[in-house]
Amino acid sequence: MRLSLLSRSLHKWLALFVGAQLLIWAVTGFYMVAVDLDFIHGDPLVRNLRTPVGSTQAVLPVAQLTSRCPDITLLSLHSLPVLRTPVYELTAAGRRVLVDATSGEQLSPLSSGIIRELARSYYAGNGQLSLVELLEHDVPMEIRGRAPPLWRADFDDWLQTTLYLHPDTGALVARRHRLWRWYDFLWMLHIMDYGERETATGLVPRLATVLGAVTIVSGVWLLYFSFWRPRARRE
Repeated sequence: MRLSLLSRSLHKWLALFVGAQLLIWAVTGFYMVAVDLDFIHGDPLVRNLRTPVGSTQAVLPVAQLTSRCPDITLLSLHSLPVLRTPVYELTAAGRRVLVDATSGEQLSPLSSGIIRELARSYYAGNGQLSLVELLEHDVPMEIRGRAPPLWRADFDDWLQTTLYLHPDTGALVARRHRLWRWYDFLWMLHIMDYGERETATGLVPRLATVLGAVTIVSGVWLLYFSFWRPRARRE
């Protein structure tokens, strides 16, 4: 009977822990399948602003740029929605730099005024721009893995939309909002990675797997005492 009591007590407390985690998996999984993933990514909150370069605009020859900066490894010509002239985007010495394609003037790093205009042009919601801040050292958890510096632009809509822009190119690096932040938090609970929120193969998920297996074994052991042993006594 001691084994029976031990098995019942072990099964009860393990089932409480494992059952709670199963409930968390069910709730978090429901949110992940119920909310449209494209909306979680923030696609409806931004505009596609790829505008073609005007064919009538005269630009500096590429040879003139490479003669000024011989260590260029990548070069592209495009436009920004808030600038009247096309720009060259150069990659040299590991840094991306914007240059006015008509005058050759270096534009990077972009001013806070241009960043504000870019943020407003990227944003497709109904809110107003409430804060623009240059993150020079640490970045928030919601954009973990991104290297500073980055510009952060907050909007006052109900989704608390935040856009992150590259300080040298003005490119939209990431977009975050309330439902994305909920998703990220629930994803952390779902995969049981409470630190980096990246992998489901850490110590905690493995421990939960072991405890789940022990719960099953203890439940099978209870079947023995609940069904087989009483029958043996009656005989």
